[in-house]
Amino acid sequence: MSFPRQFPKKRVKRPIQCWLTLVLSTMPCIGLADEFDTLQFYASVNRAYDDNLFRVRNNQRSDQITTSTAGVKLDKTYSLQRFIVDVSYVDYKYQTSDFLDFDTVNYDAKWLWSLTPSLTGTLSTSRNRTLNGFNDFRLFTQNIRTVDVEQFKAEYSPYKVWALIAGLTQTDVQNSQTFNAIAQYTATAFDYGARYNYASGSTLTFLGHKRDGQFQRQLNFGSLFDNGFTEDELELDFALKPTGKSNLSSKLAYISREYDNFTVRDYDAWIGYIRYDLLLTGKIKANLDLSRTASPFETDYSTYTLTDAANLGLTYLFSEKISFMLSGRLAQRDFRQAVKAGQASRSDDEQSISGSVSWRPIKSIGFTLSSIKSNRRSNSAYRDFEYDDLTTSVMIDLKI
Repeated sequence: MSFPRQFPKKRVKRPIQCWLTLVLSTMPCIGLADEFDTLQFYASVNRAYDDNLFRVRNNQRSDQITTSTAGVKLDKTYSLQRFIVDVSYVDYKYQTSDFLDFDTVNYDAKWLWSLTPSLTGTLSTSRNRTLNGFNDFRLFTQNIRTVDVEQFKAEYSPYKVWALIAGLTQTDVQNSQTFNAIAQYTATAFDYGARYNYASGSTLTFLGHKRDGQFQRQLNFGSLFDNGFTEDELELDFALKPTGKSNLSSKLAYISREYDNFTVRDYDAWIGYIRYDLLLTGKIKANLDLSRTASPFETDYSTYTLTDAANLGLTYLFSEKISFMLSGRLAQRDFRQAVKAGQASRSDDEQSISGSVSWRPIKSIGFTLSSIKSNRRSNSAYRDFEYDDLTTSVMIDLKI
């Protein structure tokens, strides 16, 4: 075991929260002042049947989950400024496992500001509350994960060929139950970079993110759970100009994390993705997504996971009102960097196939029937599971 590094931990501050609260609180009155507002009301009801709610190998429990959503979205342009506010109320009801019931208000608000045509940016705030799924959280109890993100970003592009980028991002993640493998934390990031715009319309972007985070827990010398970390991520993004038939985007990044005290948990990894969309015919579209992701997963047998995944999808537009979708996913998830000797390694193989049919008889009303069949096979049989999910959805949206 590495000896802990002892140095003072800076308290993470909220440098942009006050500005966000002040500015965004004025958005409704600004947005509603003009007759050309775009206001959208939407609602949906999803009823899903899941035959293995808790993702276990034996003694599976099925349930029916009804998700009701009602929301409003405002998209308003005012001179050089644009304001977008999306607020939704979501209610989750479980037919038998009603101890999992909860409701929430999620939101996403943005101010796309512009001081001059050359100096632009975004000021945003968002909240999303969801149930921690049982793929990783193995206790049969409710654990709600709340993610709050506040961001300020500025771009300076005097000639529309190259741009300088800088900003701050604050992330706050909370779990309603203790979940050390994917722990709650608060982090502040300094974001910086540059982008080059090719004459063809393609873009090449370099971005850096320097993060300073605090876990909402005490030091645990027995399990080597730290109370803070720093993280650096450098990424290179390339997006080919979309055409009428194809779209290509890619990312290559290097991420390095250092813990404040337990250096045995420090790690680094190469990550990235390639996404390609192709219109095969006037009615058939294919998409391919290859990715590698790294995520913290702190246990005795691992510090982080490295996941290689491939997704392939087909969409068939039968008519203006009816469409079909079929997709498949293969993934291998490796749990790396054990912190205690003698721990067995873990590796999961995941496969899923899904399909859906959507019917929109009129512009503002839609119906969807979707199904997914998925399984996970691990080198530890205890973590194996498979499940089937069948979901019916009704969606209504109205723009005025």
